[in-house]
Amino acid sequence: MTQPRAMQLGKGNLSTAHKWVLALLVLVPLAIILLKWGRLPTADFLQAHVSLTDMPAKLHRRLFYVLFVPMGAILVVLCRLTLGIRVLGPFRSILLGVAFQFTGVVLGLVFLSVVVASIVFVRPVLKAMKLPYFGRVSVLLSLVCVLIIATMMLGDWTGFDTLITAARFPIIVLCLLGDGFTKTVNREGYRSALWRGATTAVVAMVLFYLSQLHWLRQLLLHYPEILLAQIGGIMIISEYFDFRLLAWMNPTPVEGVGEDDDDTSEDAPLVLRQGTLTRRSEETVCRSQVG
Repeated sequence: MTQPRAMQLGKGNLSTAHKWVLALLVLVPLAIILLKWGRLPTADFLQAHVSLTDMPAKLHRRLFYVLFVPMGAILVVLCRLTLGIRVLGPFRSILLGVAFQFTGVVLGLVFLSVVVASIVFVRPVLKAMKLPYFGRVSVLLSLVCVLIIATMMLGDWTGFDTLITAARFPIIVLCLLGDGFTKTVNREGYRSALWRGATTAVVAMVLFYLSQLHWLRQLLLHYPEILLAQIGGIMIISEYFDFRLLAWMNPTPVEGVGEDDDDTSEDAPLVLRQGTLTRRSEETVCRSQVG
């Protein structure tokens, strides 16, 4: 008579030691939070030394950027693993959420769309010119700079301050999003690229609006140990909540749309030659052993 299999929680990838680390990442921050409450002897000490509320006000803006990055990571993991909705990589939503701090959501999305459209238009021309990968990427980086400068000049000429605000969009974020979008177009087609670009923007908007909540900002300043708990939360979602509930909503990638022209393609001939040499060497050794 066969024994019934015990129900296994999660994927089963975590060893006992891993589970202890995960438990400490969650329980230690919770213990610190509890020790900060009430009239416990540790409350005054922890509130004075394990808190960011006394940091100079001029550093708070920088602190908020850093404190909300792990929260953005949790949002991305929930979206990709629990919901199964694809985005343009794990970092771009977070970076876009930070960029919205400079431009606002609507203006940021409009300027981002203009820049990405320009990159999508120019990139095939650069490929047709047979420029190597590093040459193409460098040209696109310079193109983004030209667009930013042109926007600032136009805003100065017209007195339209909104254009100058749009030009504050971080260059590296524009380049990463434009590159990620065009690579998705090459791999999977425009439908998938537009879907993943839209979901990336939605996650970024959620993160932006969360970062505008005053009570949440004060909570993270007062309890920076939450950062450790967020790391544990990401690990818990990855191990126990990888359900992909809405994966059916993702458009089916179009096969054979184009080549993925990343920098690995430039090393392919060398890799092939090395592989050929290795096989020939193995054949030579085998013949010598047989002989």
